Amino acid sequence: MGASNTPLFDLVELSSLNTNATFTTAAGGGGDIIGLVDNATYTDGDASNSATEIQELNETFSGNGGTLTIDGVDYNIQLVVPDGSFNDVTVTYDGGGSSADLSGNGLTSEIVFIIASPVGGGSDRYFAAIDDTVGDLPDISSIQIRNLDWSPSGDDVMINLDQDNIVTICFAEGTRILTPTGERKVERLNHGDQVITQDHGPQRIRWIGASTRTRSPALQPIRIAANALGPGIPHRPLFVSPQHRMLVRSAIAQRMTGKREVLIAAKKLTDMRGIHQDTRPGQIRYFHILCDAHEVIFAEGAPAETLLPGPQVRELLGSELWEELATIYPQIAVSLTQPDPLRPVLRGHQKDSLTRRHRKNRLPLVEATP
Repeated sequence: MGASNTPLFDLVELSSLNTNATFTTAAGGGGDIIGLVDNATYTDGDASNSATEIQELNETFSGNGGTLTIDGVDYNIQLVVPDGSFNDVTVTYDGGGSSADLSGNGLTSEIVFIIASPVGGGSDRYFAAIDDTVGDLPDISSIQIRNLDWSPSGDDVMINLDQDNIVTICFAEGTRILTPTGERKVERLNHGDQVITQDHGPQRIRWIGASTRTRSPALQPIRIAANALGPGIPHRPLFVSPQHRMLVRSAIAQRMTGKREVLIAAKKLTDMRGIHQDTRPGQIRYFHILCDAHEVIFAEGAPAETLLPGPQVRELLGSELWEELATIYPQIAVSLTQPDPLRPVLRGHQKDSLTRRHRKNRLPLVEATP
């Protein structure tokens, strides 16, 4: 099957790639950390890869030939990994407050470097991709590289780049969801109950699931303070999973995209005042809500998405439960062929530009409906 334009989020772009060098966001290092690229996709013929998950990256000229695409430009790729023991890559994050040593040897790599050469010619670009099991490393300030293996065995790298972000679209326990009878805590909602949607009024919940997870960097909820999105939005603190996409409605979004409403992952809004990662220790209980179609519902008064019906949800539920749901609710099965989000999704530089303009002009992310 392979990967076909599978999204690769959070690629860390570097100014170059060298052994025994430290790349930094501030001047004075051996090279520069340019920033994050969130709009890259990857395509190859490796059967272990899919539309939602990369388990192996392959060099362009290997048997399964991988291609990276960014902003419509295709790149041939060469893969580079840490050269085995005692050559871990040290990543400093949290603005310098934390660090992690990442290992790699091509077979089970926590980090891989990508040299991307434009097809047809042009300047090379350099990226670092971090295995999902490491979790998010927010606010990276330096990447210290030791010795590198410039030609991994087999010209491929085993690494888990799981793009199945849909399964982490969930609300923390205690979140109040708007229903036809008022707000109800998400843990008190059941299969068959109705929720109020922005586009289609009351809609039934076709499936609601819960999972208790030990907090880790990748699973720490994002706390959205009262009024952080706009006056009264949310009307009390809201906690959602990092990849949970929130609806942004503004004239700035309209000017940038041609659409007044867009979706942005909560973790991508932490550059806005009142929105940050909740770093408390312990466990957290998350709830997922699935309707017949992708919907915008109201959590603590803030517009947020439900699970997007599609292949990712099918994998989340498992084949038996999915087949049962698809038999009882055929609309869900039909939506497998229509997995696009109901609003444009902003990532990367476009997202950065939008939030920067909102900060500069002190405008709410969710303006009142005209």
